[in-house]
Amino acid sequence: MESNTDTITLTAQCHCRALTFTSKPIPTTSLPLKATNCHCNSCRHLTGSLRGSTDILWPGPPPQPSDNLKQYAFSPRLNIYFCSHCSTTLFWEDNSTPGVTNYLAFTGVLTPSSPLPLGQNLIEWDAHMFLADTIDGGAVPWLNGLNLPSTAKPRRWLGWREKSKEITSEGYWPEDKNIFLSHADNLLHLPEKEGNIPLKCHCGGVDFVLKAGDAQRDFKERQSKGGQLPWFVDPESYKLLGSLDGCSDCRLVSGTEIFAWTFAELKHITFASDPTSPLPLDTAALQSAIGTDPRLGTLSLYPSSQGVQRYHCSTCSAVVFYACDSRPDMVDIAPGLLHAPEGARAERAISWSWGGKLGFGSDMAGTWREHLPAAVEEETEQFRLARRFPKNFRRVVKEQGAAQAVPGGSGQV
Repeated sequence: MESNTDTITLTAQCHCRALTFTSKPIPTTSLPLKATNCHCNSCRHLTGSLRGSTDILWPGPPPQPSDNLKQYAFSPRLNIYFCSHCSTTLFWEDNSTPGVTNYLAFTGVLTPSSPLPLGQNLIEWDAHMFLADTIDGGAVPWLNGLNLPSTAKPRRWLGWREKSKEITSEGYWPEDKNIFLSHADNLLHLPEKEGNIPLKCHCGGVDFVLKAGDAQRDFKERQSKGGQLPWFVDPESYKLLGSLDGCSDCRLVSGTEIFAWTFAELKHITFASDPTSPLPLDTAALQSAIGTDPRLGTLSLYPSSQGVQRYHCSTCSAVVFYACDSRPDMVDIAPGLLHAPEGARAERAISWSWGGKLGFGSDMAGTWREHLPAAVEEETEQFRLARRFPKNFRRVVKEQGAAQAVPGGSGQV
């Protein structure tokens, strides 16, 4: 719908709605507002998002810390503001310039006050930075069509924008194709410790281990004995499913559009401080252990809806797990917390579902983000074809019309 107003305002609101901030009037002639995607290790470990963080200069009054708005010292010059209840990341406070403080709002929490003029985007993402931190490119391959219908693509930088090497080639980064793993590469034949992937938030208060190698060996043995594999396990490589998610809930709590998830049985996640002991083996026990088992560290719980639990770090706000009562032996894991040596996508452990329909992409229909699902679907399919990967096992099942009903899923399944 086309807007007849000359100005709009933006609201930045957390998931539980305890916090709402409103901008000053913004002339529609000044749109789109410029945003940057940061893919650095620190941002991924802060939000849990494979994308890292994405923000605009906040055109409104500065936020003030309160009982509901918590502050976290991200670095000597940067602070994060997030909701103390639902952990939604809302703002950066940037003190890089002496005597000047800027505030930046996470784009995932923004809503305009009225529909935009026809064909007008609210946001233009003009840069991807810190690609070098990802090793494998992270989420960048499917985030270059964010500005449709505009043909403007974000520029790509290995480090800080304008201060590091820019990637000017048209192809995917890294350009060395030898760094890319094959579809079949997994952890089965590596020593046990090399199959363990640290699962750790930015502040270190959440510090677990995903025993991905042990999980693959477990799944292979189950299959050899005629057992049924969990729906999220690739029956050929025994990797865990990785999926992209457009749901509004995940967007809000993380502050970033297009979240991602991978999935694991609780018995395959252990404490870093006690690596022989798994986390509580079902979601009810995990809920009960919050606040009573010191090995869980700063892991906190937000019941976002009936029978659904979202786990986050209470100190730095990182999204950690999604769980629900209908799937008691497993959790969804925020892949931005994984510290895999092969790269941000952890491709020896995760079988990514590229192409096909974006999970919960319909949540963006009728909003300023409604162009994003089609753009991401197209780019993930092109990336899959360029890598010469077969269609992901879950996508094949879905497209054959035989998808199992997966209760309470958080993302694309």
